[in-house]
Amino acid sequence: MKWLWLYRNYVIAILTPFLILPLPLTVNTSEAKCGFVLILMAVYWCSECLPLAITALLPVIFFPMMRIMTAEDVCGQYFSDSSMLGVGGLMVAISVEKWNLHKRLAISVILVVGVRPALLMLGFMSITAFVSMWISNIASTAIMLPIMNSMLEYLTVELSPEELLQAEQRMQEHEQKYLRLKKGMSLSICYAASIGGTATLTGSFPNLILKAQIDKIYPENGDVINYTSWFGFFFPNMVLMLILCWLLLQFMYLGFNVKNTWGCGMTRSSHEKVFLVMRHELRKLGSMCFADYSVLVLFILLVLLWFTRNPSFMPGWGSLLENKFVSDSTVSILITFMFFIIPSKFPRCWHAGSLDISGRSEKKIPGMLLDYQTVEKMIPWNILLLLGGALALAKGSEVSNLSFWLGQNLLPLGNIHPAALSFVLCLIVTMLTEVCNNAVISTVFLPILASMANALKIHPLSIMLPTTISASFAFMLPVATAPNAITFNYANLKIMDMLWGSQSIDFCASPKPG
Repeated sequence: MKWLWLYRNYVIAILTPFLILPLPLTVNTSEAKCGFVLILMAVYWCSECLPLAITALLPVIFFPMMRIMTAEDVCGQYFSDSSMLGVGGLMVAISVEKWNLHKRLAISVILVVGVRPALLMLGFMSITAFVSMWISNIASTAIMLPIMNSMLEYLTVELSPEELLQAEQRMQEHEQKYLRLKKGMSLSICYAASIGGTATLTGSFPNLILKAQIDKIYPENGDVINYTSWFGFFFPNMVLMLILCWLLLQFMYLGFNVKNTWGCGMTRSSHEKVFLVMRHELRKLGSMCFADYSVLVLFILLVLLWFTRNPSFMPGWGSLLENKFVSDSTVSILITFMFFIIPSKFPRCWHAGSLDISGRSEKKIPGMLLDYQTVEKMIPWNILLLLGGALALAKGSEVSNLSFWLGQNLLPLGNIHPAALSFVLCLIVTMLTEVCNNAVISTVFLPILASMANALKIHPLSIMLPTTISASFAFMLPVATAPNAITFNYANLKIMDMLWGSQSIDFCASPKPG
């Protein structure tokens, strides 16, 4: 058994195809052949016996060999409009991280919010969620946890020497309160990072998978999901989830005692120390330079162009070029291109440089705002292959009629009320995403849900949107998401800390179908 556990990835990778091979051999239909590929990819993805991106390439092998799709048609699925939107969004996020704009913003907001525990937790959650809307939730968690920890070191209630001599027990109580505060603050950051990614189309990978699936399965609906429509629908939901999460963590870790929660027992010196630490961190970043302002302007321009391209309440600038010719990916790649042609220093600030051996002056040319070496190191190229594999699998299910067969077999679910059906599906996805990658869950489930909606004669978005968002709400286990794992190790949490802090949040996390 120990040997099997050590070599489990080899065992799963080799035995799984042989165990499910009787399916296409005995049934010998297109549906069965595509089902073989679907089951094989689902097992590989869930067990992670192979890298997720390598598993995503299996349709390139099996679909042509099984005569489901030609190799040219399969390969054409691996780079789509959604993929380009993801590339542009990732490169903008890399630029923001490279110039530390997210850290500068976080410290500035904390200085404004103050250090009272209730407002401090709300401030950390708000800024973490906002940053996670534009950059990866891993980066937003990693940058906020050290800031939080440096602040909490000074957020202790100071006691006089007489109190220290007379009440050692009170010191133990204060130490316990500090540990509870640290746990609650740490959990609030990792939860807010996951919640914040649901508000924008590029904030979480399942969001991009949903858009890609909808565009491929229902091409006649046009640009039904774009940056503006997604933000308008899910930003209020994000705010609601943040408030509920904040209230629950307040109740479990801080309580609703006004004196303790709002920091009335803290001394003035404690507040001053915290502000000094934050100002020191801000000073270490230096004053904003030409590069910082350039990245900030380009970022704001990107958001404005996304929101004004095709707003639902009025014609946008996209209508001047006909919306079918431009999309959100056009904007993201345009701004990405600007990062590579704008210098990081204003021309008049370029230094003459140093003298070479012959005594001539060598001019030092500044670099661009973003260089490809940085992109090559930081961009997760495997995400693009995973998105392509999801689209190829969905297209194969459609061509082979597997999606139609699944839809017909799910007709008995039509007796369940759509709201109840949506709630059950959200609950299933939320539980599965605790042990499986949320991108994998979205990839496997969304084509099935689309077939289910067609068979039940209900709007597909009524069940696909809630389940997509539920895939991002993995709060219970450290292995569920990278922010959970980072926080678990950084704050020395226990499994029960996450389980206790997530049960009520998961209950409220599934948005109702609109």
